[in-house]
Amino acid sequence: MAVMGSLYPVNPSPIPTTISSSYSSSSSTTQKGLLTRRRTLVLGQSHIATSLLHLFGPIPTPSYQQAIAQQVQRDELQLEEDRIVNLFQETSPSVVFIKDIEIDKSLKTSPEEIILREDNSAKIEGTGSGFIWDKFGHIVTNYHVLSKLITDSSGLQRCKVYLVDAKGNGFYREGTIVGYDAAYDLAVLKVDVEGYILKPVVIGTSSDLHVGQSCFAIGNPYGYENTLTMGVVSGLGREIPSPNGSAIRGAIQTDAAINAGNSGGPLIDSYGHVIGVNTATFTRKGTGVSSGVNFAIPIDTVVRTVPYLIVYGTPYSNRF
Repeated sequence: MAVMGSLYPVNPSPIPTTISSSYSSSSSTTQKGLLTRRRTLVLGQSHIATSLLHLFGPIPTPSYQQAIAQQVQRDELQLEEDRIVNLFQETSPSVVFIKDIEIDKSLKTSPEEIILREDNSAKIEGTGSGFIWDKFGHIVTNYHVLSKLITDSSGLQRCKVYLVDAKGNGFYREGTIVGYDAAYDLAVLKVDVEGYILKPVVIGTSSDLHVGQSCFAIGNPYGYENTLTMGVVSGLGREIPSPNGSAIRGAIQTDAAINAGNSGGPLIDSYGHVIGVNTATFTRKGTGVSSGVNFAIPIDTVVRTVPYLIVYGTPYSNRF
């Protein structure tokens, strides 16, 4: 109340006792009123806080926050799984299964008839993978997958390609050699796709890859069709031997599992773009099991080579 007194001018005449006592009594009453209002405000705020707690629920406890964090983590994992599933569903129709076949010359049936039917009339020499390059039926794979057919002089070697069209219908055709480049372990097949609409791969680039980024391999290891494996880009600029003895430079190293039958299939990035052609793996001696050190030909090399193979049948370097 002293502060309130200072806000008014001081009266020079003596203050009567009655006024003084009246002022004192008024001051006491005012203090009681302020205390009552303060209690009311405090009690009112407490009631409001209680009401808000009932309205919005209890204050989160550590266990509650942990449960929320775990749910968020589960949601993120589910989203990641869904993304990989969708990635496979979008890209796998562009991957083909290749069988190297040797015709039994003692059979009276023509090789063409044997190719067009599924039976034991032919000996399977090996299997591999490839991917659809364009809608005209050109298939890119490794040279070493088709080496027996390429070097065949008996006329008994054939190649059967199993494909899926854009609508998901499976079919198979005989593949014919269009061109090859042993120096880069690349070859191009052509299949008759009349009546079918194919889904070519989406070509990416290998020029901006980084060690540690995710990658995926789709192929047919040991004859198991449409197998997906995943890993990371483990190294760049590697050097691996080619079928003709020269060196393939700039190869991509990955720990995505690549085994027999994966050769020729695509290595793809997280967007489903092809960044390489799976071609080689280091195996543990005497086991044939992949060591986790696998290699792919970079797609930029493939893009420079394949158009020449389609048009001329030989690589650019062989024509000059």
